[in-house]
Amino acid sequence: MIPVHIVSGFLGAGKTTSIIRLLGRKPAHEKWAIVINEFGKIWIDGQTLQSKSTEGSLYEISGGCICCSAKGYFAENLDKIVSEKVYSRILIEPSGLGGIDHIKELAMQHPELQLMPVACLVDITMTRHPRLRLLPIFKAQIQQADLILFSKTELLFESERDELIRQFSLDFPEKCYALLRDYEDNFISITFNHFADREIPNSNFVVAEPIRKSKYQGNCLKISGSMTIAPDLLAQLLKNEPSIVRAKGYIYTGNEWVLFNYTLSGISTETCDQRTTNELVYIYEVNDIFDYQNFNQQIESLVKE
Repeated sequence: MIPVHIVSGFLGAGKTTSIIRLLGRKPAHEKWAIVINEFGKIWIDGQTLQSKSTEGSLYEISGGCICCSAKGYFAENLDKIVSEKVYSRILIEPSGLGGIDHIKELAMQHPELQLMPVACLVDITMTRHPRLRLLPIFKAQIQQADLILFSKTELLFESERDELIRQFSLDFPEKCYALLRDYEDNFISITFNHFADREIPNSNFVVAEPIRKSKYQGNCLKISGSMTIAPDLLAQLLKNEPSIVRAKGYIYTGNEWVLFNYTLSGISTETCDQRTTNELVYIYEVNDIFDYQNFNQQIESLVKE
């Protein structure tokens, strides 16, 4: 049977980075299929994976979540992967907005597939963030996981990290046995081997409370590569808009091209290969306050020749 690994986690938790690390440790004799569900219509995570690793065959599901509009595309890709009979492992990265239950449902329809423990990446720096703690999706992803893996632990002092893990354990006591503290050193072995000798307990799987499909929306902007965008000004604009929960893309600073990442825990940029177009995706909470057209205009005001 082909092992199927689901690497879940809220927006910006580090799912794509983790899959890149896994690919770096792939045995030479194995052929992997990587399925990425992009919420936006611009394939940012897929492009990042392609630029970082030549290992694995990449399947794109973009323009919506597996849990709703993209469910059919996921089923088609899964059928294709199974029918080709060449893959020894499948890694699936759902959108940061969920889809775990639907992935499991579709995977279980194939007798050739073996579901492995669902790993949920949790940005440890955000576990006490008041806004994130109120989001039903964040809680649902944790409840549906068999393993909790903390990312971004290197950003904290050991004492602070341990205190946040202790507080997390109080919030989710049923997950205490599955917590992984040493993310960097053990992610590979835990993801592949934990619970490998026994079935996943059904008690660990919780069907999430339905989330309104209109709760979150994504918007994609493409701007000529001859134009420049200052990352610090873009970062400030995003931080000042409370409805934005995630933004990522490739932008030209005038000196270099960078992969721009905005999450609720912070902002980062990383030098990347030259592109032809500035591409930015942002995801926002739908409410009566946020006007995405006005926000697009604010972003466009930052663009310089």
